[in-house]
Amino acid sequence: MNDTTQTLNNDSSNLMLFAATSEEAGRFGEQLQRLGQDASLACAGGIAAAIAWSRNNPPPQVLLVDIDGDAMPLQSLAELGAVCDPACHIVAIGSKQDVDLYRNLLHSGVFDYLAKPVTLDLLAATLGRARAGQATSHGARSGRTIAVSGASGGCGVSTVVAGLAQILSLDRHMASAVVDFDRHNGDQSLLLGYEGDAGLAGALSSGEIDSRLLQRAMGQINERLHLLAQAPTLRPEQNFSAEHLLFLGANLCHMFNQVIWDLPAGRPHGTLDVLAHAQTRILLTDLTVQDARNLHRLLREIGDESDGQHLLVVANAARGNQAGVVERSQFEDFIERRIDLQLPHAGSALAGSLLTGSLNLNGAPALQLALQDLADLATGHTPKRTTVATSNLLSRLKRVLNRQAA
Repeated sequence: MNDTTQTLNNDSSNLMLFAATSEEAGRFGEQLQRLGQDASLACAGGIAAAIAWSRNNPPPQVLLVDIDGDAMPLQSLAELGAVCDPACHIVAIGSKQDVDLYRNLLHSGVFDYLAKPVTLDLLAATLGRARAGQATSHGARSGRTIAVSGASGGCGVSTVVAGLAQILSLDRHMASAVVDFDRHNGDQSLLLGYEGDAGLAGALSSGEIDSRLLQRAMGQINERLHLLAQAPTLRPEQNFSAEHLLFLGANLCHMFNQVIWDLPAGRPHGTLDVLAHAQTRILLTDLTVQDARNLHRLLREIGDESDGQHLLVVANAARGNQAGVVERSQFEDFIERRIDLQLPHAGSALAGSLLTGSLNLNGAPALQLALQDLADLATGHTPKRTTVATSNLLSRLKRVLNRQAA
């Protein structure tokens, strides 16, 4: 027995293979059996079956998918990657022997591409490298950082973060993490229904960050959502550098698809560094003169989207219909930027849900729909409701034009 086979025998539950046809699944099953694995780990259905399976099961360490027969394999692999955390190594299998395809697959984050026929020694060597994490120069996927902050306190940042986390993990089936960086008055444990230490204090004070220890220290909210937080304290330690904080964020992005930071409006040490490096920055504001001033100053500090970082300005009526609200157009003129999304006021429905458990968005359906749109925008997708509305508008316009032409 060689070293590769010994490695593969350690944990068969961390491997799944989806072949294009039942016949090929049978052949791959025989090969897996020869490597000491269960033949039933090889299934038919190709990449479509892999996506459907991954939405309802924890991702394995190694996922092999046959892309034969798929008209848009790169798009399908991107969809598969969205429901598998970055620690899952995706290996593509196909009949094409094309250098450009191979390069595109590796650039998209696929661990490796195996051209058919896949021999037993090639399969064993690839699985061994994947288990050991020995990726090619491009074959490594990384998650994304979504930093959420407010123009001032009371803009509903923590509620929006918790709502986004629930939607991304439960509705979008994405492996997600929430970092509650409000170390004075953090609310994420309450909003997400978690009790106990969630590892943030230890991660910030530790000299080295080990991904395995970090994941064990984090609080698990559901199968696809973890929390990194600490018990609120009036005098939190500031014994960490900006580099250490960013290294923590990078480690989280190797563990989860979406890492959502709840950043206090008071801008404690490290907050601006996270905002400066996040792939998506969401800034919540109320339409008041004070928030317009604060937001204008913050936008000048963190920069625009010229470096490829997505910026979303979201108006949130967290305080209800209070006095002092200015017109949206005036607000946009002052901050020199348009508002991307407006969230409706949820009233007391959300606070009432916390008396019986975690945040329940079902009590505020209008806010829930708006947060679904925000989740799409934050992850680079077109909001489904916006698409439908645009389609309906175009359809009505076409009907009017057709009637005029008749």
